[in-house]
Amino acid sequence: MKERAREFGLFIDGLRLERDISREDLCDNIMSLSQYKRYLRGDTSIPNNRLVQIAERLKFSINDIHFLFGKKHNDEYYKIYDIFRLIKINEFKKAFDLSQIVRKDVIVSEYNILFLDFCLLRVQHALKMVSDIHVLELYSNLINFPNCTDNESYNMVEISVLIQIVTISSNMGNFEPTNIMYRILTSKSFTYSNSGDSSFLPSIYSSLSSILGVQEQHEKVLELSQKGIDYCISQETSNALAHLFFFNSLGHLHIGDREAALLSAKKCFMQLFIEDKPEKFKTFEITFENQFKMKLEDIIDFNI
Repeated sequence: MKERAREFGLFIDGLRLERDISREDLCDNIMSLSQYKRYLRGDTSIPNNRLVQIAERLKFSINDIHFLFGKKHNDEYYKIYDIFRLIKINEFKKAFDLSQIVRKDVIVSEYNILFLDFCLLRVQHALKMVSDIHVLELYSNLINFPNCTDNESYNMVEISVLIQIVTISSNMGNFEPTNIMYRILTSKSFTYSNSGDSSFLPSIYSSLSSILGVQEQHEKVLELSQKGIDYCISQETSNALAHLFFFNSLGHLHIGDREAALLSAKKCFMQLFIEDKPEKFKTFEITFENQFKMKLEDIIDFNI
């Protein structure tokens, strides 16, 4: 609530600057300058009757104010999401170039500031502009890790930062962040504020399942991959579903339940068949045959 109030207060102050009005003139006969500064800090929200007066002095209607605020927030978000999209396809140099343009803008939203900071760190680390040790420190400061494990809910940026901390730490032989994130994702109280994007979280379940598999924590792989599968089904998204079925299959295989392992493997390859990506299918097929010591055609025939 305080962050939203602060964002809105700063947005109003930005409109004031665009209109070339001093703070004193804006506040005259409406409120004290100290009260206005409290709005800018987010100490309290601007009451509607006072907002009407501010809007009139800025030569806007109150509806204009709310419309412009929503549009600015969305415009900021989509600019940063373009950087994030490039990161997801490993176009780090393009992402870096775009980030240098976007960071010149005045970002009002606290969430968008956090999002941009994450993207900048992700790109700089991928381009080896910052070391593993240093980026871990910066990521931890960004979301107050490990104290953030007490959060009541997590947004996309916080989860993205967490999986980066887990990945880098595990590569350095430190598996405590992996265990922490496993506890977060499998907690009954875990809440993810997805902002309408249901396709993001399955890839996180998949990534953590892969890391746990390398650590040979197969029971945890089973639990986490199944949670990911259940999430995909409930949210009607197929993102990372093939990967989740495959990790689930390997989890069953390594604990000695070959029948359940083959069933999950079949579901994985049916999903891959639907996706119709031959190169991806072939990669999974090779891994399956190496792990199960059998031919894929022995359990499933796609020529029928």
